[in-house]
Amino acid sequence: MSRVTIENLYKTYNSAKEVDESQIITNAVLKGINLQIQEGEFMVLVGPSGCGKSTLLRLIAGLEEISGGKIYIGDRIVNELPPKARDIAMVFQNYALYPHLSVYDNIAFGLRRMKNNDYPSNSPIETLLSSLTGFLPPSLRYVNSTEKKIQAQVKTVAEMLQIDHLLFRLPKQLSGGQKQRVALGRAIARNPQVFLMDEPLSNLDAKLRTETRMQIVKLQKQLQVTTIYVTHDQTEAMTMGDRIAVMNQGEIQQIATPLEIYQHPANTFVAQFIGSPAMNLLEVNYQKPDLLIYGQTKIPLTSQWQEILKDYNYEKIWLGIRPELFYVTEESSASIPVIVNLVEALGHETILTVNAENNPEQNLQIKLFNHDLITFGEKINLGIQLENVNFFDHYTRQNILLKS
Repeated sequence: MSRVTIENLYKTYNSAKEVDESQIITNAVLKGINLQIQEGEFMVLVGPSGCGKSTLLRLIAGLEEISGGKIYIGDRIVNELPPKARDIAMVFQNYALYPHLSVYDNIAFGLRRMKNNDYPSNSPIETLLSSLTGFLPPSLRYVNSTEKKIQAQVKTVAEMLQIDHLLFRLPKQLSGGQKQRVALGRAIARNPQVFLMDEPLSNLDAKLRTETRMQIVKLQKQLQVTTIYVTHDQTEAMTMGDRIAVMNQGEIQQIATPLEIYQHPANTFVAQFIGSPAMNLLEVNYQKPDLLIYGQTKIPLTSQWQEILKDYNYEKIWLGIRPELFYVTEESSASIPVIVNLVEALGHETILTVNAENNPEQNLQIKLFNHDLITFGEKINLGIQLENVNFFDHYTRQNILLKS
C-alpha cells in the first residue's frame, strides 16, 4: 500500500495541455486540488453531480491527462505514467465484466497479463499447451506453473468474497450484488497499491447496497489497502470513510472525519449537503448578549459564544441548527413559535416540517425522538440546544467557530 498525494491539481478541457497555475482558471473542471491520503486510509470523495469527483479519480488512475499540478503514488510522480504502470486497481459503477468469460476468468484476467516475479511468462511449450486446451472446461485444461499460482490467488479472493461457488458462471447468470463482488475480486486479486472505486454501489437496490457497503469496509480494513472511493451518497460517505473530502464546483470544501464534518461543517454548502434532513440555516441578528431571530425571539448566549462572536455584534450571521437540536418547549421570549406543515412518523423518530409563525416563507425541519404524536396544522414552540449549533459569516458563509 502507498500514500497518495495530490498537489495543486488542475483539469481543464482547453486545447492547451499545460496550464499556467498562477492564472485564475475560470472554466477548469478541477481547481487547485490539494489532498493527501495516508497509507491504508479509506478516503471518500463526496459531492453533487458535476463537482469533479469522478474526474479526479480518473486523473489518479491515468485515464485522463492532468492540466497542471502533481500526483504522487508513494514517492513517485505518476503524471506521465500509463495506468498499467501506476499499480492501481479501479472498480467501476457498471462492473465492466467481460460477458463471455466466466467469473474465474474475469478475476484471473489481470493476473494473466502481469509480467513480474509472482506471475512470470510461460515457456513456449507451456504457452502452446495452454492455448490448445484453453477452450476446454477448467478441469481439462493444461495448467502451467504460472496458472497454478493464478488459481490459488483466484480461489483465495473468491473465498474472501464468498463467490467461490460462482466461479464457473457467466456474468449474465449473476445478480447485481454478485457482479459487484466479482468486479471487486478482480481488483483485489492484483494486490495493487491503491484501490479506486467510482460509485460502485449505484446500481444496487437499497438493501443490497447496505450489505455490500459493509462488506467493502470490512475487506478494506482486512487488506489495509489505500482506498479512494467516489460517491454522491452522503450515507455511504459517512459510514464508510476514515475521512471525507467534500467537493463542489471543482474545489474541495472540507477534509475531515465524518463526525467532524457533521458537527462542524466548514461552510454553509457542507452544512446543507451533509446530513439528512439537512442543517437548518436561519438568518439572525446578534445583539450582545442575545440572538434575535425573526425580529421577536431573543435567545441569550453563553459567555463562550459571546467571545466567539465578539466581532459580529450588531451584524447579521447565519445560525446553523441540525434537526435533532430542536425540542418542543413552552411559549417564552426565547422560543420559536411554528406551525406544523408535515409529519413523517418513522417509528424511532418523527421528522416535522414546520413554518415559523413570524416568517412563514421559511421551512424548518425538526427531528424528535420518543415524542407524543404531533398533528398537521398544530402550533408548537421550539427551543434550541445552543451548545451544538454552528454560526456562519453572513457574506463568506464560512464557519465562524473554525475561523476563530
